[in-house]
Amino acid sequence: MKNIRNIKIRIIVICAGVFSAAMVIFPQITEESSKAAMLIWANSIVPVLLPFFIFSDFIKKTGSLARLPAGIYPVAVAFLSGYPMGAKATADFISSNKVSVNQGKHILSYSMVTGPAFILFTVGTFIGSTKAAVLITFSHYTAALINGFFYGEKGPVINSRKDQEEQPIDILGNFTAAIGDGFRSMAIILAYLMMFTIAANIFEHLNLFSVLESPVSSSFIKGIFEMTIGTNMVGMCDISVELKAVLSSFLVSFGGLSVIAQSVSMLSGCGISIGEIFKIKLTHGIIAAILTTILVNVVII
Repeated sequence: MKNIRNIKIRIIVICAGVFSAAMVIFPQITEESSKAAMLIWANSIVPVLLPFFIFSDFIKKTGSLARLPAGIYPVAVAFLSGYPMGAKATADFISSNKVSVNQGKHILSYSMVTGPAFILFTVGTFIGSTKAAVLITFSHYTAALINGFFYGEKGPVINSRKDQEEQPIDILGNFTAAIGDGFRSMAIILAYLMMFTIAANIFEHLNLFSVLESPVSSSFIKGIFEMTIGTNMVGMCDISVELKAVLSSFLVSFGGLSVIAQSVSMLSGCGISIGEIFKIKLTHGIIAAILTTILVNVVII
């Protein structure tokens, strides 16, 4: 077991070294990719999500959501705060032995969702359709619920109301802490956004995407790396809004490797592998895309 862990560490170190070397070899691509990621972050993510993060985190800190059962709390937190808060809340439950690892997998399968603000406003702006964004939102959460039927065993109903009532509530302190946590979450999103944008653009520069004959395919593959960049590029493609909605629906629910990496970091030491998280998000994305395909053929957008 120790040897396997050492091998994983070596692989990670090697990958980090190669990535660092690539940024040195391609400084212009690194700079341009970083600027592009920062522009999307500053113009499309921060204005929409930062106020939402602050006030949703403030609500969490008052203890209102902590009164919810273990099977509901992570998805409620994720609904308010977006990726990767569902993973973090589930990790907290597993670490505190409130749920088993298998029960944690079940909770993850439907709680690893993003917030409605990101889909309705950010993704909606990217693809240029509010109606399409509403359909994607509906598909995203419905697919999460369906996804829950395929993984693990159900967890016990945990209610921490008693523990919460014993703790005094510092309203001003909680609000100040929520502001700090909101900016911290924004910084984490920016870091992953930049890293995966740089990686995708370096791969493109090395013609690794040369087998893809259309901008749509290239945009979609980039979305596999980082969903925000991918949905933005899909929105700029010369295709129907219906196809944009379906592709974006998959990318948002899959989350991209960036979101998966964030979730893995949150779940470190909980006994849930990156392969299992990848599988959960892949099936979530596929189900969401199928639902959106059905909806765009029924609703005029």
